[in-house]
Amino acid sequence: MRRNALPLTIAMLCLTWLATIADLSAAETPPPTPEKSASAGPAVVLVIDGSGSMWGNLAAERGAKIELTQAALRKALSPISPSVRLALLSFGQRRRADCSDAEVLAPLEAGPSERILALSDKLNPKGKGPLALALREAAKQVPGDTDATIIVVHDGPDNCQQDPCATAAEIAKTNSRLVVHTIGLGLEAADAQRMTCVARATNGRSFEVQDATSLEAALNETLRLANLEDPVSPATAGSAAVQPVPAVPGLRLSASYSEGGPARHVAVHWRILKTEAAGTVVLETHAPELSLNVAPGAYTVEASYGLAQVRRSIDVTEEGPTVARLNLDAGTLKLNARTSKGAPLSDPILTIEALAAAQASGPADGDPIWVGRDASSEIIVPRGSYLVRVEDGLAKREVTVSVAPGETAIADLALGTGRLEVSALKGPGAEALRDVVFAISEDDPDAPQGRRELARSADPAPFFTVPAGTYYLTARYGAAELRERLAVGSGDTVKHAFTFNVARLSVAVQLDAMAEPDGQTVAVRVFKADDPHREVARSTALEASFTLPPQKYRIEAQLGENNVRATADIDLQAGRDTKLALKLETATLTVAPPQSGARTAMVHWRVKDSRGRTVLHSGPGGSTSVRLAPGRYVVQSDDDHRRTDETLDLKPGMRQTLELARP
Repeated sequence: MRRNALPLTIAMLCLTWLATIADLSAAETPPPTPEKSASAGPAVVLVIDGSGSMWGNLAAERGAKIELTQAALRKALSPISPSVRLALLSFGQRRRADCSDAEVLAPLEAGPSERILALSDKLNPKGKGPLALALREAAKQVPGDTDATIIVVHDGPDNCQQDPCATAAEIAKTNSRLVVHTIGLGLEAADAQRMTCVARATNGRSFEVQDATSLEAALNETLRLANLEDPVSPATAGSAAVQPVPAVPGLRLSASYSEGGPARHVAVHWRILKTEAAGTVVLETHAPELSLNVAPGAYTVEASYGLAQVRRSIDVTEEGPTVARLNLDAGTLKLNARTSKGAPLSDPILTIEALAAAQASGPADGDPIWVGRDASSEIIVPRGSYLVRVEDGLAKREVTVSVAPGETAIADLALGTGRLEVSALKGPGAEALRDVVFAISEDDPDAPQGRRELARSADPAPFFTVPAGTYYLTARYGAAELRERLAVGSGDTVKHAFTFNVARLSVAVQLDAMAEPDGQTVAVRVFKADDPHREVARSTALEASFTLPPQKYRIEAQLGENNVRATADIDLQAGRDTKLALKLETATLTVAPPQSGARTAMVHWRVKDSRGRTVLHSGPGGSTSVRLAPGRYVVQSDDDHRRTDETLDLKPGMRQTLELARP
């Protein structure tokens, strides 16, 4: 028993000694400090557009958009505290035409902002703009359901067929505490309106900037909204006293859509003029809000956004900045142009006309104030009534909408249209024809022959967008014409190919040496053989070409208005090319009136052909030369005393001079 008790006693002493060491260690180790964990504190994920368009300019700024962004980031991030957690992503900066190019350049972690700035300075935009993908990757950098901010600087919507709005909605469901702010660089109005949904889905804000100043202001504002810590200067870290800030005269401006309404966080166009200096422009910029230090005095402030604008006089005093919110007295007009089945129209033309404006500065009654092609558009307009028109091809619809200040009015324009696609073939299964003229008509009791032409096209394969209904289509190829009656339903695409069974006729007109035109036109005419008075085609070329339906024709060539003609009858066969040569032969006749001393006698004369038709006549006096067809002619001359008839035969190439007998 004693030998077994000794090991147990030693084991108990060892346990007691280890416990004592643990207690001493706990007593010597200070309690944990309240330092922030990896998931605590403010966090910002910066997403910078690296698509190729970022090398473009921003309005009148001299630098490229990417260069202005890099400079603005350096100004905004340099004073940020190292305790702030920052991350940097970019999209489109590595490869061209790659919609999967979204890269995390710096993960979310605390530290000097220089690590972010050094990376942003190296960005070299070159590819497409997968904005939605970049948003998803940015959201992945934020762990769990924590407070964080994503700031996106971009110059256009996603051009990779992805929906950033849907992505933002997914982010909001996954992390309701993650806010997305967007800063659009020089966006078109329609693109700017479409992108507002990204910030709106996450309770963020959208900024539209048009210059470097408003870009810097937007970045500073988004960082302020992210609740980032201010830098702590060693010189002031231990100071308990705060020095008062002296009052500085200036302007602190914002804009609303209605009287007393909330400030609108959109890129308002501000224009500040010094009233006392003949309207000298002090500042012109785009920004949601404007903070400007100016000398005391009278100023004229102009603010505009969309189609709304306001002008107001403001006095700045020495007591401090003057705060003003300008009322644009405007609302949002939302346009939705769609088919009767609900799909957006592919290529509409939308027009807005003012019917009645409550503002004296509003648009005049009936004036077009906006024209666009985006089927889904939102336009800021002054309060009033508007006529909204949508046209898609030959279809049109109009609605009247009233817009109240601060409200959104919707113009829903549905068109029951179909598409008519036409073409023409040389024969069954043959190649497509060119030089075909297509025309589309509809029934109209008030129009001649009961039909009204709606459109015409010489395109080889045109299409017509028309309201659902029945139409008459005509295809003309040379002198050949085909007709068809077609019905088009709403949402339908009707295709029709005309098949021409035609013949090609080539006519070459030959002139003898004497029959050179000398400014006279050679006309080639085509008549139906069974209707010689109905001309079906004409050309003034010596080498004429005609496309005709197969049948019998009479072809005639004539030199000027003379009786020099050549004719031929032909029978054209479908699918065959026929060549015809016509030769014009002439003779020249010069008629000289008789001479009576130094004075030319007053003699009237005329030339008649063998059928008694007058082919030429003259006034009194003077010699006249004329080209005539070879044949027999009678020259009649008369004066106040007698009439004389002379007969002569003209042969091809003959030059004949006839001096009339003296009276």
